[in-house]
Amino acid sequence: MKISAINVVLLGVLVAAAVVTGVTGNWFEMTLLLLAAVFIFASAVYARGQKASDVLRLNAIEYRDERDRLLAKSGFAVVGIVALILAIAEFILAAVFQELLALASAQVLVLSAVWGIANSVAAKRG
Repeated sequence: MKISAINVVLLGVLVAAAVVTGVTGNWFEMTLLLLAAVFIFASAVYARGQKASDVLRLNAIEYRDERDRLLAKSGFAVVGIVALILAIAEFILAAVFQELLALASAQVLVLSAVWGIANSVAAKRG
């Protein structure tokens, strides 16, 4: 069950974050982080299979060839632009509100959705 190096790092960060949140008694957040790790691992393993579509490989960060890498660059470029806009919005809201956990969580969800959409568009154009 070999997966890409970036997925190994991503899984390591998620598991480490789950341990930290568990140690601090944040069980709900720990569960979410562990579920995300399981989902990412399962997606990466499935994306390695022969039946995986271009979009699935891109979204799972399991590139098969140079074409996949080029498509991923387009997707990540869009995500970078959206991330900058969201980071500025988060900074402005941080100046006004103190509780930003929900905002940070929403940012991760929005970036994930944009990433998936951008990869789909790039794969169709590719």
